[in-house]
Amino acid sequence: MIKDCPKDSTELNGIKYEWLGQSTMRITARGVTIYTDPVMLDENPPKADLIFITHHHVDHCLPEFVERLREERTKLVAFHPAYVQHCAHDIKGVRTVNIGQTIELSGQTAGPAGVRITGVEAYTKRGFHSRGEGCGFLIEMAGQRIWFSGDTARTPEMEGLKDIDAAIVSICDNIGAINPMDIVEAVKEIKPRLFIPVHYTPPGALDPVVKEGLIATKDPRFFTKKTDPLKLAPHFEGTGIDYAVLKMLSSYTP
Repeated sequence: MIKDCPKDSTELNGIKYEWLGQSTMRITARGVTIYTDPVMLDENPPKADLIFITHHHVDHCLPEFVERLREERTKLVAFHPAYVQHCAHDIKGVRTVNIGQTIELSGQTAGPAGVRITGVEAYTKRGFHSRGEGCGFLIEMAGQRIWFSGDTARTPEMEGLKDIDAAIVSICDNIGAINPMDIVEAVKEIKPRLFIPVHYTPPGALDPVVKEGLIATKDPRFFTKKTDPLKLAPHFEGTGIDYAVLKMLSSYTP
């Protein structure tokens, strides 16, 4: 099924997905609340049980946003130990994952059935995402396999992603290193049950105002190009893939 207009959320077999902006997702299942790359948050967001950090770029990891979500029980899962120190004020409750490595979390934080996390490749052939600088995550929980891509172009390693229930994938960037149509073709080959596009600026967003320190800006309007993911919907017709374009629950401010 193709959803023809953005929705506040979508669900697949009891797991709820919400897009807050950029690559920040809130995933909720069986009382467990997960955030990915938190740099945009809605008002009074619920605290996190798990936080995933794919890499250290300012549009994926800001310590002030991580801290808003953390409690004593919160665990962070990140690709690189140095990134954790950059993205969080302390490293308590932190686990790091390498490419191809699988870790398991159990106990109250991860829910009664636990969570398995595997680091997967994420890179582009040019630009700011060299191989080895970041990752994606394969998250196995509540009987489902969720692929959160991180910042990546289409790669040969994606052929190894099998039996994916939900794919949350970056569809563009600021310099064209991530090509939307390449991502479409990759997703069609992987054949997830659900595909949620992320890492784009909605067409109606406010235009940014250039300020000093642009390279390190925290203004999310600079993070990615404006892209209309609804234009990709026709490519998924007849594929059996549920293409869900979600409404951004955070907002851009002048």
